[in-house]
Amino acid sequence: MSYRHYDSQGWLMRICLPASLSSLHALHEKLLQFIQPLQIDSSSGYAMELALNEAFINIVKHGVNYDATQNITIVMHYSNNQLAVTLQDKGKPIPAKFLQNKSGLSHMPELLAPDSWPENGMGLMMMFNAVDDISYQIKGGINYLSLIKKIEEKT
Repeated sequence: MSYRHYDSQGWLMRICLPASLSSLHALHEKLLQFIQPLQIDSSSGYAMELALNEAFINIVKHGVNYDATQNITIVMHYSNNQLAVTLQDKGKPIPAKFLQNKSGLSHMPELLAPDSWPENGMGLMMMFNAVDDISYQIKGGINYLSLIKKIEEKT
């Protein structure tokens, strides 16, 4: 299932992919298909793709434990110079402790000091550094992870 349209709320694309690492290529293609006509700058597009890939991989690995019979729904939305991508899944929720300390995730470890690298959470750290905001909620047994990137207007 995939569609793209424009309404009073902006541009919208909804896709549903198997919860498998082999879906990453299709995810990449759909993100490019969505953002290309919007003329989003390549650095913002790359940042969103990085965060989206990390979120998708985390759901596959930790949320559904590589169960490719489950699906991940991705809703891409663009309006008011803001690109938002929401991933929806029925897997295990993200533990609250991983999302509480955003300040601890908002800086990259020292490249030449491996001791400064966290044992877990590098994907979350990259997500928090790539986008402007991340929100997470659970409704009706469905996890909603939203990644938001502000897009600067071209002058």
